[in-house]
Amino acid sequence: MQENKILNEDEIDLRELFKTIWDKRFFIIIFTFIITLISFIYVLLKNPTPVYEGKIYFEMGEMKGETYGSKLIENTNDLASLINITFNENSSFSKEENPNALLKKDTTKILEITYFGENKDNIKNKLEKIKEFIMVRHQKLSNFYDIAVQTKQIGDIKISEEAINDKKDLILTVTFITGFIFSIFFILTNILLFYCLTKCNSISFK
Repeated sequence: MQENKILNEDEIDLRELFKTIWDKRFFIIIFTFIITLISFIYVLLKNPTPVYEGKIYFEMGEMKGETYGSKLIENTNDLASLINITFNENSSFSKEENPNALLKKDTTKILEITYFGENKDNIKNKLEKIKEFIMVRHQKLSNFYDIAVQTKQIGDIKISEEAINDKKDLILTVTFITGFIFSIFFILTNILLFYCLTKCNSISFK
């Protein structure tokens, strides 16, 4: 009986715990609101320049012959490296707006080119220039062979509707959740501290 009594004294009543949290609901609401408001003001003041993403895809053409069989007009990885070097060094491209060409996963003949910029029309123009560069280059390379399937663009140029760096909603949501959790954690910490102090005092008096 004595052991059960000691265990009961050491247990924290969950109903009392939830009741305490409910009694502190206005503190939780106000604390969460203040944290979210600070985050909202920060987001408004920061207000980054919107950046959009453009993508274009190409399927590498093939050259065919009786002696060597079929092979790509140009190795996709080599072309990706050439585009990155050529256009990144081109003065018409700023350091912040360099294209990124790479081989699409799980394939050897699909080239994906990504371009970031602040203006959608500018993104489209840059990708069109890269397209022209590829088409002219492969047309010249394929002239040396009797049979060739030309490189072609897959689909249209895709440009994101929303800015990819616009994360206001995400920041506010995370801040709201964090503020809410931290306010409850603060209350629970105080309850635990009060409980420990009470137990310590009771033990000292004994």
